[in-house]
Order: sequence, then structure tokens, then C-alpha cells
Amino acid sequence: MKAFWEILRPFNCIMAGVAAVIGLAVAGGLDPKAGLLIFFAVFLITGAGNAVNDYYDREIDAINRPLRPVPSGRILPGLAFRYSLALFAAGCILAGLVNQICFAVAAFNSLLLFFYARNLKATPLAGNASVAFLTGSTFLFGGAAAGPAGLFANQVPFWLSFLASMSREIAKDIEDMAGDRQGGARTLPILAGERLSAGLAAGFAVAAVVLSFFAPFGRAYLAIVAVADLFFLLSVLKIAGGDAAGSQRAIKKGMAVALLAFLTGALQQMNFS
Repeated sequence: MKAFWEILRPFNCIMAGVAAVIGLAVAGGLDPKAGLLIFFAVFLITGAGNAVNDYYDREIDAINRPLRPVPSGRILPGLAFRYSLALFAAGCILAGLVNQICFAVAAFNSLLLFFYARNLKATPLAGNASVAFLTGSTFLFGGAAAGPAGLFANQVPFWLSFLASMSREIAKDIEDMAGDRQGGARTLPILAGERLSAGLAAGFAVAAVVLSFFAPFGRAYLAIVAVADLFFLLSVLKIAGGDAAGSQRAIKKGMAVALLAFLTGALQQMNFS
């Protein structure tokens, strides 16, 4: 059973679920029932995406990450695939219990996660953009519980997450170049070179820093997001120094702090309304 939990990559699922609940808060409210449904829908769909990704990446992971459940033999490939489909279905059902917009976003993201794992991951930039969109869209999903206005209210969180995720995904591709080459993947660093890819990753991180100051969430938000920006800038230094793994870690920490900043800003707005 531990392997079935591990294949979900639960920390990432929790982070995605929290982002969706924060999206609901940014949209103007924290209804407990909607919040729980949104959290678990995103948790399940994110876990499904990780499981199906491990199914399609089993040969590459045998080189890059041999201890994961599928390449290590703790979960058979076919079982991992069926497990992912069940998780996708469960997540979409929970989303449908919120409203039709949430169901539409959940269904679209489930399809995108599936086709990313099967087709898009090996496509330069398109695969990176898919993951970045999916990461940012957790805010949109949470906002969708409040209707179209909730989607609009989450524009800055969506785009900041998109930009930071693009930087992290490119850094990840740089780190995984050896295994990706053997697996036949056509990632950006393999096609365009490590130096150009590192420059692009740095550019996305800097863009995220600039955008962070445009969110209308008040002074408390700005104080906290400044810490996230320090991590984003650290990621730029790391990638410039050839430390792609360190750049990834810095961006991940920055995104976690940015979540706290958006939550603080949303709660402050609710107190003033």
C-alpha cells in the first residue's frame, strides 16, 4: 500500500490542493464544504497525473529515478495505469459536486495530464507549458467555485505560478538530460543546449518576481511575497552557476512561500470587505 501512496507524490498533491483552496479564498470566500471538495478533487487529479506519468516514463525513470514505484517493480505498469484512471474519475466526480465550471476545469485538466504524459512531455516547451498551466490552473479551479468572477480574481496567482513553474520545468529538463537522451526525449535543453535553456529558465523566474508586485492584495502580501521573490532570484543564481537541481529546489520553496502570501492577501481582503 505504501507504493500506491508514494506514486501519488503526496506532498505535490497537498500543495496543489492548498493552492486551489487559496484560489477559493482569493475569489472571496472560504465555504468549508466547497473547500473540502476542491482540495480532495485537486489532490486526486494531481495524484492521477503523477501515476500516469510514472506509467509512461517507466523506461526513463529506470535511469533517472530507479527507486520510484514502477521502475523499482513495487507496482506493475498496468496496475499503475488503471489506478490513475480511477483517480481521475474520482477527482472529476468531486469537482462536479461543486459546480459545472469546476467539473469542466477538472475534466480538461485530467485530459491534459493524460496527453502530457503520453504525448506532450517529450515536446520541447509545449510539455513545459502544459505543466505550468496545470500548476497555475489550481488557483483558477478554486476560484471557479465562486463562478466566472472567481476566475478573474485569480489572474495574478495563475500567471505567477505559470511563470515560476516554467522556470522550474526547464531546470528539471536540464537536470534530466542524461536519462532523457537515452529515452529519446526531445526536451529543450537537448535540442537548444543547456546554456540557452538556463537563460530562459532564469528569464521566467525574473518575470515571476516582477509580476508578484502587481497583485492588489495589500502590504502583508507584499512583505511575504518578497521572501518568495528572494527564492526565485536565488534560483536564477543557481541556474546561472550550473546547479539545475538547486534552482529547482529554490523555485519550489519560493512557490510555497508565494502560496502563503496569496492566502494572507485573500484573508486581508476578506477582513476589509
